[in-house]
Amino acid sequence: MCVARTAVTSAALAALALSCGGTNEPAPSVPRVDFIDGAIEPILHAGQAVVIEGFGFGDAPGTVTFPRGGGGQVGAAVADSTWSDQSIRTVVPDSAATGTVTVTSSRGLRLPATVHVLPVIPFDPTTLVWTQQAEPFPRSPVGVALAAATIPRNGLTITVFAAGGAEPVGGDSAFITDSAVFSAAVQPGGGVGAWVRQPDLPVPRAFAATAVANRYNSRFAGSALYLVGGIGPSGRAQSGVYGAAVSGGSVVALFEALQSLPAPVAGAIAVVRRGRIYVFGGSDSLGHPQRTVYVGRIAADGQIDGWYAEPQLAAPRAYGGGVVLDSRAAVFGGLQDSAPPGGGLDSIPARLATADTAAVSIVSGFLTGVWAPATPALPDGRSQFATLDLGDLVMLVGGRYAGDTAGTAETLAAEVGGDSLAPFATVSGVTAISANGGPILVGPAGIAWRDADGTGHGLVLGGFNLRNRQRTAGVWGF
Repeated sequence: MCVARTAVTSAALAALALSCGGTNEPAPSVPRVDFIDGAIEPILHAGQAVVIEGFGFGDAPGTVTFPRGGGGQVGAAVADSTWSDQSIRTVVPDSAATGTVTVTSSRGLRLPATVHVLPVIPFDPTTLVWTQQAEPFPRSPVGVALAAATIPRNGLTITVFAAGGAEPVGGDSAFITDSAVFSAAVQPGGGVGAWVRQPDLPVPRAFAATAVANRYNSRFAGSALYLVGGIGPSGRAQSGVYGAAVSGGSVVALFEALQSLPAPVAGAIAVVRRGRIYVFGGSDSLGHPQRTVYVGRIAADGQIDGWYAEPQLAAPRAYGGGVVLDSRAAVFGGLQDSAPPGGGLDSIPARLATADTAAVSIVSGFLTGVWAPATPALPDGRSQFATLDLGDLVMLVGGRYAGDTAGTAETLAAEVGGDSLAPFATVSGVTAISANGGPILVGPAGIAWRDADGTGHGLVLGGFNLRNRQRTAGVWGF
C-alpha cells in the first residue's frame, strides 16, 4: 500500500553517506550479510529478536554464532522455518558480546558482520531518583521534539538533539512556534552537558516527531537528524519532513525538505525501530485526532524511501504513546476528541486509558494485521505524557490524568518481554519530580537510553507546569 516514493534528493545527506563508506549495496549475486536488525552495524541487547538480511545463506539451515563475553563464540538459536537464502531470524544469546557475528551456511560458507551488544541491567522503577540537570534548556517551550544519536565509540557516545517547540501566547491554545535546534552531549552517569545552538529548521515547528539515523540503527552509512510533521506558525498541523546531516554530535548542514507525509499530522505517536520511522495517529490541520498509520524506511542514501499507509488504528488517537516491540506495535493513552494544539490543559476532553496492538513483520517492518484492543490499558485515562522506552521497561512521565494536580501518579511503568508488555502501574514514592519541588509536567518531551554497561537513563524536558500553567525550561533525568 505505497502512498508515495521519495522524489527529492538531498545532496548533503548523500555526500555525507559517501564520505562514510558509500551507499551502494553489493550486487545481488555476492554472498554477504547486509543488515542485522535493519542496520549496517547494529546496537543490540541480549534476548532481542533480530533478522539477519543478505544473500547466499542457502536454503538449508546452517548456523549463526555471536562473540561470547569473556572469549569464544556462542551459537544462536534458529528455527529451520526462519532460515532462507536471504534472511535468518534469530535471538541474541544471553552471553553475547560485541564483535563479529558469523553466518555459516550448510555448505560451509562463512559470512561475517559486526555487532555491538549491550548488557541489560534490570531497571527497578521503584528506586527511580530524578535529578534536575545543571544546564536548563535555553528556551522555555512546549512541544519540543527530542532524539538521541548513539555511537559505539570509547564505550558509547550519546548526543541529545532538541528541535522546534513553541511559546504559549495568552494561555494554552495559541503558540508562537520556534525553529531553533540544539544539541547536548550526554556525560558519564547520564547527565547532560551544555545545550549548543545548531542550524535552525527551515520552518518553525512544534509538537513534531524527530529521529536520528546512522549505521548503528538503519541502512544509512552516514548520520542525519529528521523532523516529521508538527504544527506550523498558523497553528495547524503540517505534512513536511526535513533532514540534515549530522557529524560528531553536531548538525553540519542546512535542513532540506524530504518526502512529505501523505497528510498533515501533529502530536503523533512516533517510534523509530529497525531503520524505520513509525507515525501513529496524531491530529489533522483542524485538531481532529486521526487513525492513520504511516511507515517510512530510512534508505541507504539517507532519504525516506516512501511513506506507506498501514492498517489504521482501531480508534483516533493523538498525544498518546507507543512502542514497537519484537513483532508487535502497541499504542496507548492520548486524546480521541478534538483539542487545541498540544492537547490543551483543560480537564476535558476525556483522556483515553485504552491500548491497541497490531502485528509487525520483523523482516519488512510493515504491519501484518489489523489493530485490536490490547492489555495493558492504562490505570486511568492519560494524555500528553513523555514515553521512555528502555528496552525491557517502558515508562510514561507526566501528562493530564485523574489526580494530576496533586501529582499522584506522575510516572507509570510496564515491563517488556519480547512481544509482551505488562500492565502499566503507578511508580510511587518521594523520588517524583513534583514531590521534590519540581513542576507537575504536562506535555514534556522525553527520551531514554542505556550506557555501554547497560545502565538505563532517561530525560524529560520542557512542557507546562500544571502548578502555575506556565511553560518550563527545566530538564530532569535519572
